[in-house]
Amino acid sequence: MTPMGAPFPSDRWFSELVDRAVSDRGTMERLGIADLRLGIEIHDDAGGAEVFGIVLEGYEVHSVGEVSATEFVPEVVISGPLDAWQDMVSAVEDHGGADGPHTLNSLSLAGVPFEVRSDDAVGHDKFFRYMGTIQAVFDAAGAPMATVAVL
Repeated sequence: MTPMGAPFPSDRWFSELVDRAVSDRGTMERLGIADLRLGIEIHDDAGGAEVFGIVLEGYEVHSVGEVSATEFVPEVVISGPLDAWQDMVSAVEDHGGADGPHTLNSLSLAGVPFEVRSDDAVGHDKFFRYMGTIQAVFDAAGAPMATVAVL
């Protein structure tokens, strides 16, 4: 179990992550509006992959949970191995937010260990345009439980 109360990766983990992120309305408003359908693709050692969806709409963030390609079409996908995702999540939890080597930007800039994929340039651009908002959502995993409002 993570300090969030759900194992990573799981529908419950992403749901709790989003609940924590939106409970800090001030941060979401400070970062500005966003419009993005994001796929988080996590590869396991056996060659399989799980994809979880997050939707950014204005100041709102929604977890779609685990998705298939037929039920959720992301504008952009960030993809990487499970151990790299777990390392990033652990760093966020340990530090209350991502440290330099564990930001989504650092982990995806060179395409290793995370790869950013999109069918068009707009989706790819949106990932980096809304990087601050996406990172704030993931950094919510490091928020102390006492500061998280119950929705």
